[in-house]
Amino acid sequence: MDSFVIFEDAPSDGVWKAMIIKAIIFVVLGIFCLAFPFAALNLSAYLLAFFLLVISIALIFSGFSAFGFFKRNWLVVILGIIGICLAIYSFISPAFMASFAAIIIGLMAIIAGIADIVLAFGHDISLGMRILTILLGIVEGAVGIIFLINPGLGAEALVLILGIGLIVNAVLSLAEAYVVKKDLSSSAE
Repeated sequence: MDSFVIFEDAPSDGVWKAMIIKAIIFVVLGIFCLAFPFAALNLSAYLLAFFLLVISIALIFSGFSAFGFFKRNWLVVILGIIGICLAIYSFISPAFMASFAAIIIGLMAIIAGIADIVLAFGHDISLGMRILTILLGIVEGAVGIIFLINPGLGAEALVLILGIGLIVNAVLSLAEAYVVKKDLSSSAE
């Protein structure tokens, strides 16, 4: 019989302090998202455009690499060029990137909603779970349709949801820090 022991490292004294710092940062960012949703939306659009620019430049460099197939490499280069054009346009018009992101999220929500409804009928699950899965699919589909019909509203909703999520995460992080500090003080005795 093989046996082994798992050693779990006890949290150090600095862990709960890091959790409090994380909570403070999340509260500040959450309040920023809730108090200034348009500024947060523009900042998010600029960050997305920056990441798109970096990824597109990487695509172009990987397309010119010596490895791979010639036809595939040129497709990668073309995707990189398209990505750079989208990134530049997004820097000029951040509303475009916010709307574009909302449309992509809307499409993903519709696909997820259809998948949930299909899965609800495709698996052998209880009636209650089937109903909940169908309802979830309907809600996901409805959110996706709203995002597609009005991407600006969808982008604003995303910023507000992000702000609320950051504040909730901060509260949970504070509770976790309290538990860790309590455990550390009880283990020290």
